[in-house]
Amino acid sequence: MDDLQAELLSSQLNRLKDSIESRFQKGETNLSNHALLETEKLNQVRLDILSTKKCLEDHESRIRTIDDSVISNKTTATLIQTGQAALTLIAAAIAAYLGSR
Repeated sequence: MDDLQAELLSSQLNRLKDSIESRFQKGETNLSNHALLETEKLNQVRLDILSTKKCLEDHESRIRTIDDSVISNKTTATLIQTGQAALTLIAAAIAAYLGSR
């Protein structure tokens, strides 16, 4: 093997080495970008979950407030009806008492 062939082989090996190194760098860059994108996706999913939890808690508190209001209104209506029935009973007793005299 003479010097020209050795230089040619050396040159080809250097180009092969450079090509392999550039492919590795490209792969590392792609992997780094992919990891960054996955981190962003994960953060966005976490934010979406927190937002959904807050929305769910808000709905639950609104439902509880409405439920308490309904119970309060029904209780008030029942007490009013009971009062009306008591007044009717008292009025009927007074009428019966006055009618028997």
